[in-house]
Amino acid sequence: MKILFLLKVSTHVRHFESVIELLADRGHDVRLATPQGRDEVPLPARLLAHKRISHTVAPGRRGDDWNDAAHALRAFTDYVRYLEEPFLPAKKLRTRAFRNFVKAATGEMQTHASANCPSCGVKIVDDDLGRMILSVGSVGMRNLNDLLRRAESAVPSDARHEAFLRAEQPDVMLVTPLVSLGSREADFVTSARALGIPVGLPVFSWDNLTTKGIIHVKPDRVFVWNDVQKDEAVRYHDIVADDVSVVGAPRFDEFFALKPTTTREAFCARFGLDGAQPLLTYLCSSAFVAGSEVEFVQLWIDEIRKHPGLQSCGILIRPHPRTLREWRSLNVSAWRNVGVTVFSGAEADQLLYDTLYHSAAAVGLNTSAQIEAGIVGRPVYTILAPGFEGGQQGTLHFTYLLASNGGFVEVAATFDEHRTQLADAVAGRYDEERIRRFVQKFVRPAGLDTPVAPLMADAIEKMAKPRGVSVVERLIRASRRPVRSRPRAQKP
Repeated sequence: MKILFLLKVSTHVRHFESVIELLADRGHDVRLATPQGRDEVPLPARLLAHKRISHTVAPGRRGDDWNDAAHALRAFTDYVRYLEEPFLPAKKLRTRAFRNFVKAATGEMQTHASANCPSCGVKIVDDDLGRMILSVGSVGMRNLNDLLRRAESAVPSDARHEAFLRAEQPDVMLVTPLVSLGSREADFVTSARALGIPVGLPVFSWDNLTTKGIIHVKPDRVFVWNDVQKDEAVRYHDIVADDVSVVGAPRFDEFFALKPTTTREAFCARFGLDGAQPLLTYLCSSAFVAGSEVEFVQLWIDEIRKHPGLQSCGILIRPHPRTLREWRSLNVSAWRNVGVTVFSGAEADQLLYDTLYHSAAAVGLNTSAQIEAGIVGRPVYTILAPGFEGGQQGTLHFTYLLASNGGFVEVAATFDEHRTQLADAVAGRYDEERIRRFVQKFVRPAGLDTPVAPLMADAIEKMAKPRGVSVVERLIRASRRPVRSRPRAQKP
């Protein structure tokens, strides 16, 4: 079987390395494809060294007159999503979607839009447009959404994408993330469906189905982590429940298999920390969630030191992988027993594992590293920090981890409450069983000791079972049909 795996950016491959390797080991040819024009990091050498894994460049844009229009249509549809519940409170996400629409509609000439009211002269900005759209009422919104769905169904298969797929002749196509704002990956799904190629969407992150755009063109199968994501796929993306496979999160397979590589004393010494004291780790979030966290983390250190039981504990700050630069210049010598884990990409996972393993507890605003802390069995805490509401309470996925919603992350509204929670954690007063239950439910629903890669590989293989005629025959038949998209008009 030949599997074509289309990735928006090459860095997404790390979420599925175990699945890709396993499929190749089973004798399948796996072809990784990234769009033309993407200046991304190289694909992992260990994958490309496999004789059954290769890489190619996919079309980055359509080749017909629909290219700009389809992109703008999808970007607007994604924006409208944030005008209705449960996404209406997500102002930060809505603003990002609106600016992405402006970028798409203006051919990337603008990312912001504003105007003055012709009657009163008041400046109209991002959210004002949303309020005007909502003024049409529930009937108007239903009609608008129906119009957008019908417009998407009118977008034809693109000849350039079809030619690429004919040349590749895959038995199955996988594509991720497919929910990018204004998704261009949707064009590959349209063309694959026109050619009779089964399409699967492996969801790579816990927030993908609620913080990005919608699935504009439905794949044949969606692979999700858990029942929560299955519900998201059905409720927010109109995927048929029977087309969703709950397999777990393969990205954590290798993390589950890690072991500590050093003693606690040696680990603490590496970062200038006192190995005789308990250790707390602060897990930084992405720039979109938290902006620059440096100032807040400094405040956080000062605040937790006010508790007698936390005055001498070690504190290790783990920057987000994409915000390392701003942390390299932080002088932690102003505090006693504080360090920063500035790391390289090659050691990121092992260093994170060692950090969590040697910690009494972890703290973070809203980051997937909180899940990894749970995998290691450590309690996790967060605080509703002023100024970060958009990246915390303004997202649905943040609530999934909270203990009050069946998760394991304890949330505090004030620093007084937060200090008490951390002091309890350092003293070993937390619910280990609750952590295990959540981790299994959220990332390994088949069991904590059951890797996800084989389950996802099995499900992918089932997609390519014969459907009456071979894939090659379907491609030959499709090649005889007239191309439905018009070539791009030539400029005079």
